[in-house]
Amino acid sequence: MPRAVPTTERPANSLASKTASRRSVLVGGAALAALGVVVSACGGSAPEQPEVEELLSPLEQARHDSALATAAAAAIGMAPQTAAALGVVASQRTSHARALATEIARAAGKLVSETSRTSETSSSSPSSTEPAPPPPPPPPVSDVIDSLRKSAEDASRLVTTSSGYRAGLLASIAASCTSSYLVALVPGGPSI
Repeated sequence: MPRAVPTTERPANSLASKTASRRSVLVGGAALAALGVVVSACGGSAPEQPEVEELLSPLEQARHDSALATAAAAAIGMAPQTAAALGVVASQRTSHARALATEIARAAGKLVSETSRTSETSSSSPSSTEPAPPPPPPPPVSDVIDSLRKSAEDASRLVTTSSGYRAGLLASIAASCTSSYLVALVPGGPSI
């Protein structure tokens, strides 16, 4: 049976026989890629551990803001709307502290259990023989606003030196703090 496409015989010393086939080019490219991976894995130093010290300050600030907002919400005579807004702020800042503690543990290569986190915060208890001093007066809302403003500025500053998940986390914290002090806790009344 005759062929539909005629084939031509090429001489062995022609230019076509000296060019590389598509298969040999692909195999050569794959070999070069594999060689590049091996060389990059063998060369260079070990990856550096990410800095966790930069997250310790935002962690402490988040815990401080949460306690401050909780104490301010408990003030006698606080408007119900303001107390509710302060409760939301305290809850958000507690979530920020939890996320920062998780990121610190991940970057340090440690797993932090929920019990070890709570035992660190509740390790000191007052002596039963001494009377407890009276609690300090609740802070005014302006103190909470000032603290949130500082937290937002500090987190924004760290975003510029961070990357990946950490930068996103810090940007989210900065945005949350900013919206809390500009919208939720405005002096004319919260909008929550």
